[in-house]
Amino acid sequence: MDAFDADVLIYAAVPGHPLGEQVAALFRSAAPATAAGLGSVLLLPEVLGRPLRDGAVDEVRILAALLARLDLRPVDRATAELAAALSSRYRLKAADATHLATAVGMGAERFITNNKRDFPTTITEIQVTYPADLAGPADGDISTVKGMFDELVRRGGDPVREVEAALRAMGYVPAVPERQGDKPREVYLGWADPARDYTSGKYTLSLDSRTIWFSRLADQQEVRDMPGAYTTGNYVAFRIYEPGGVAHATAAARKVKRQP
Repeated sequence: MDAFDADVLIYAAVPGHPLGEQVAALFRSAAPATAAGLGSVLLLPEVLGRPLRDGAVDEVRILAALLARLDLRPVDRATAELAAALSSRYRLKAADATHLATAVGMGAERFITNNKRDFPTTITEIQVTYPADLAGPADGDISTVKGMFDELVRRGGDPVREVEAALRAMGYVPAVPERQGDKPREVYLGWADPARDYTSGKYTLSLDSRTIWFSRLADQQEVRDMPGAYTTGNYVAFRIYEPGGVAHATAAARKVKRQP
């Protein structure tokens, strides 16, 4: 489930907002009788305070409807203690740390925010996702390997193209798309080394628009100490969009390549 920061909900309440439209789509895609996500109860004053003060009735109505679709959690002691730890680790203000702690503590998969200054993608406790990285109405067909790759290129641009060229030069081939649950906004394309045995159903690596992921434990041990590597969940990954990211990621792919 997604957790939300205040800024993206405010965007979603503005008709035609280029970032808000993609956030609002997350709410439309959720089943009507279920929560569309979660967040801290602090969202109530942060989101509704200004429009209530200004008498912006229509904005209050839209925002209240969005908030009603979220599972809003109180700031209990466990959340406050986690917020204190995150505040220290990432130099966050109390409210920002509380939003992040709520997302992490409740096991959210993504924290949706456009606050890139305070919430960089280097945060390791949860996947920080910006509205611009969400799928929009113009997304391509991802029902095929080619469609998935084209969509990854559209989202990630030149780094994805550079990684593709490097992987093909090493002998990797794009395999059957790797899916994680029923989430069309998340696109992961598995890449296979034909010299390896894939009866276990695992690819050598997976690629999204920003990252290369290594899932096999033996491979993770080989690459976890390489430049640019970081551990997230059950993976060791490399961010291809960072300076030197493509070179780091392809060096790792080369290291785990198995020759026939």
